[in-house]
Amino acid sequence: MLKQATLMVTVLALLGGVSSVARAQDGGCTTSGTRGRCWISATDPGRPGGPAAATAPRPEPGQRGGPAPTISCIDQPWTPPPSGDPLWGGHDPAQGKLRFQLCTGGGAAQPWPRVLFAGNGAPAVPQVTPAQLAQQVIAELGVEGPDIQLAPSADSPHGATVGFPVWMWSARSDAATGPVTRTASAGGVSVTVTATLASISWSMGDGAVVTCSGPGTPFTPDRAGQTSPTCGHLYTRTAATGFPIEATSHWNVRWSGAGQSGARTLALTSTTRLAVREIRTLNTHPQGG
Repeated sequence: MLKQATLMVTVLALLGGVSSVARAQDGGCTTSGTRGRCWISATDPGRPGGPAAATAPRPEPGQRGGPAPTISCIDQPWTPPPSGDPLWGGHDPAQGKLRFQLCTGGGAAQPWPRVLFAGNGAPAVPQVTPAQLAQQVIAELGVEGPDIQLAPSADSPHGATVGFPVWMWSARSDAATGPVTRTASAGGVSVTVTATLASISWSMGDGAVVTCSGPGTPFTPDRAGQTSPTCGHLYTRTAATGFPIEATSHWNVRWSGAGQSGARTLALTSTTRLAVREIRTLNTHPQGG
């Protein structure tokens, strides 16, 4: 069973020496499929000292039969960036001007900014920034929580045994272990995003948390009874219904483009349960008998 959570990001633009900050909130997990998708944290330092803008959080649909959330925006005074800045979207300042607005509503918990290009005699058009484009690419990376593999396996009729090594690892795939690289372009801006698996933390259900660098080592039958060289655990007690196991993969995500760059971290969790038994021996030949 897997826990799945959605990432909710609120992006704020700080006026003055403007930088952008992305803040994620844990939306809770629901059971779905065999791997989780829990986007836990996101930080984006943006470009210190440069103008920044961000899209509003996508409005939640209104109740059936009810009105959709409304959005209200007010123009804010600011100093537009120089010609050639990605915020111009390839336009020449002589073709129009950039407007900076502060917006509210649309389901967002915080006011959010946006930058529009108002062409001479043409309607204003939202301009994409490298940070905005990177956010879109990250949302579509498709990285997932660990594809949990155990030895003994979670579906074993007997499970693990007290005092015998348990191996933990994730099956290799782009989605579960990476690395994943994507490039996208829009409005004259191009960014490249790379997600790299840094570690996997295993909560073993008995109070122990094992952090392993990388996906772990797959078990092979010739290593029966041996301890995993990279990611293992030893149970010292049993559980009548087995121990719940949570495996959380920690991803480092970096993006760059149009002279800007940023970094984020993602934490995605998968779950399963492992039965643990105890083998007892009975001495039927008393000493001296």
